[in-house]
Amino acid sequence: MATKYPLPVFHFRVEWGGTSISFSEVSGLNMETQVIEYRDGLSPDYSTVKMPGMQKYGNITLKRGAMQGDNEFTLGGIHIN
Repeated sequence: MATKYPLPVFHFRVEWGGTSISFSEVSGLNMETQVIEYRDGLSPDYSTVKMPGMQKYGNITLKRGAMQGDNEFTLGGIHIN
C-alpha cells in the first residue's frame, strides 16, 4: 500500500473540528505569569509581597509540509495547498 505522506516525520497529531491532522513540529507551547510586587502603605515591613499577575501565552506554530492536492486542512475558509 503506497502512503500519501512521509509519515515518519509527523510526530504530533492535532484534533481540530473532527479532523485529525499530523504535524512535524509544534512550538510556542509556553506560559508566563508576571510577578506583581506590592507593599501596603501602612505595612511596618520595608519588604514587598510578591503576587501572581497577568498570564501571557506564546503563539503556537504548527509546521507541516504542503502536499499538492491536500485540501484537508482549512483556515478561515481558505484552503492551504
